[in-house]
Parts: sequence; structure tokens; C-alpha cells
Amino acid sequence: MTKFFHNCTLVLPDQLLANGALLVDAGKISWLGLEPDAPKVTNAEKIDCSGHYLAPGFIDVHAHGGGGGSFMNPVAEDYAKGFRMHLEHGVTSLTPTPIVHSADEMKQHVAAVRGMAGRENLPHFLGFFLEGPYMADDPAKGKELATESEFAKADPALYQAIVTAAEGTIVRWMAAPELPGVLEFGRAIRKLGIIPCIGHSQATFTEVKAAKLAGFSSVIHLYSVMSTVTRQGGFRRGGVVEAALLLDDLDVEIIADGCHLPPELISLAVKCIGYDRLMLVSDATSLAGYPDGEYEMEIFGKTMKIILEDGVSKSPDRKFFAGSIASGDRLVRTVCQQAGQPLWAAVRMLTRNPAHHLGLSGRKGELVIGADADLVLLDDAIRTQAVFLSGRQVI
Repeated sequence: MTKFFHNCTLVLPDQLLANGALLVDAGKISWLGLEPDAPKVTNAEKIDCSGHYLAPGFIDVHAHGGGGGSFMNPVAEDYAKGFRMHLEHGVTSLTPTPIVHSADEMKQHVAAVRGMAGRENLPHFLGFFLEGPYMADDPAKGKELATESEFAKADPALYQAIVTAAEGTIVRWMAAPELPGVLEFGRAIRKLGIIPCIGHSQATFTEVKAAKLAGFSSVIHLYSVMSTVTRQGGFRRGGVVEAALLLDDLDVEIIADGCHLPPELISLAVKCIGYDRLMLVSDATSLAGYPDGEYEMEIFGKTMKIILEDGVSKSPDRKFFAGSIASGDRLVRTVCQQAGQPLWAAVRMLTRNPAHHLGLSGRKGELVIGADADLVLLDDAIRTQAVFLSGRQVI
């Protein structure tokens, strides 16, 4: 049945279109424009948007969980809880982000996602984003994951086994490019259609340039757990931060929650990188969606006490962040209200840009004829009022 969305402001990739309307047929956008110009369609279901903003559904390419469910835990119920929490905040497509150390673990995560089959009202699964295990040490916190002897280099036997176990479900994979074997890892997975990403890295600017030539085309959570200006023999040299800000053709994530990045760093990223290549990500943990308080959460195999306050997750001593609790609409809200960016640009960074990054341009992340009718209604405060998957209301 045709659906006619009207009485709304359409959020387009480069502007807001007031007095807008949109038609959906068979789950796809079939027309959009000014409401007075809408074609006459008999028997269309009319959906009054109450003057709200009608935007493409958000695409979060980096999330570890939410609503009490962890994507680190390969259990269908955990995945479903996380997917549902993100849907409630406007996210209609996800690349859940586990950290996988073996082919057996990868098989379990694939089974967990398949275990959600048949459950209604969950965001679209677009594939996995694997964050690790090839991470460099963070000088501020010491070692992050396993010992150097295990993952200080990229072992082809391991990552090829993980790829086989994934059965084509991996779409992005992060590694620190300065580690031995990682450049060849990047070349190998790029040939398979997997996007190599840079993160958790102490690489120099020169090493990032070499990684770019090897197929790495993205930098995850800018400023977080990555090198910046250092000195060697008295000479200053740039790091991953400077490479992300300066090198063209790198898609760059930012955790735009106002905590991991304050408004001035969000604005600096926008100024240097522009509206085309920045992607807003939640990097949310299982505690996203929970109220302030003290909780326990498993991090890298250890149960830690976690404090939620000031809009972020903190370590017990409050010296470090212990993960994000952001949601889709909060990211857009922060970029608009705190960093002063236009709504269309903030939405673009959570829709069109990640869609392009994943090779889904024209299909998702944009109000354009022929695209999937995954939609979110936002009020003037940029809070989610309704969510539609393929034109069907689910929130």
C-alpha cells in the first residue's frame, strides 16, 4: 500500500525542505518534494508528521551494545536488546561491533545474529565491524587486550580463519597499522570487500600514509586511543590524529556525545574534514540507555564497576571513560546544539556518509527516490518521535 508522509520538514543531504511530503511504495521512497506538488494517489495511507523533521533512519557503524545487551556477548538475546535500544533512538541500521579473537568466537557471533531472525522491529543488520584484536598499547592506560605475544602482529592464519568463519558477514575491520603484518592484512581483507580501518594505534603520520596505500580508508573514533604530535630526536612528527585531519579520502568517525569530544574538537573535525567524510558513531556499550548510577560491566574479560554520570560511563576512580552511552539522536543533538552545525549536516554524518562508506549509496541513508524507506521523525529538540522500517512504523 502507498503511504503518504506529509506535514513535515524533509531533512535532505544539503538542506531542510519545509512544507515537505514523501511517498512510499513497497517499502521504497517513490516521490518527495513540496506537499502542494505531491501527486494524487488514491487510497494512500496518510501519515501526519505533526510538523516534525522527517529524516533518513540513522546508520551506526560502531556500537558495542545497549539496553543491557552486549555485542561482545555472542547471544541472540543480547544482540536483540542492543538493537532495540538503538532503534528507539532513530537507528535503523547497525554494524554491531564485537572484538573477536578466534574463528570459533566469530562463528558464535554469526549464530547470535542469525538467532534474531524472525524478530520484528529491530534495525537492519548490515554486517559486523570487528574492532581488534590487532591493537597497539595505549600509553595512558597500559595494555588494552591480550599480551603482545598473541596479537602484536597480524597472523594470516588467524584472520583468514576468522574471515572463513564469518561467511561474508564482516564489512569493516580495525587494526593498528604500525604492528607487523597489518599492512598485508589490510591488502588481504580489502580484496575480499572488507573495509580496513585504523584505530587503537600509536602510528606516525608516515605510517598512516603507508596504511592508506595498503587499502586502509577509515579512522575510527578520532582523538580516542590514538597518537598525536610526538618528538623523535627533538623533531616533532604527526600521528593518527593529524593524519585523519589532513589526509583526503579517509572516512573518519567521531563519538559526538559532548564527552569523548567537547564541542571545540567536534568543530575542528568538521572544519578540517568537512561534511562528506565525517561519520557520527555511538561506540555505545551495553549500558547505553541506562539511568545514572553504579553498575557492573564486563570489559576485556574482566568485570568492572562502572559509574554512569555526566552523560558518559566512567571508571571507578573517575580518571578515565569506560565507554560511551550515546544514542543516535543524542549524537545529532550534540553536533547541532553544542557544536553549532546545521541539522541537515549532522544528520548527513549519521546517514548518507556511513551509507557511502559501506557502499550503500542510493539504497540507504538518504531521502531519495528508490531508497529504502527507513525513516525517523525528530521534534524541534532533536528527539526521536517515531521510527519507520521500510515505511512501516516500529516506534
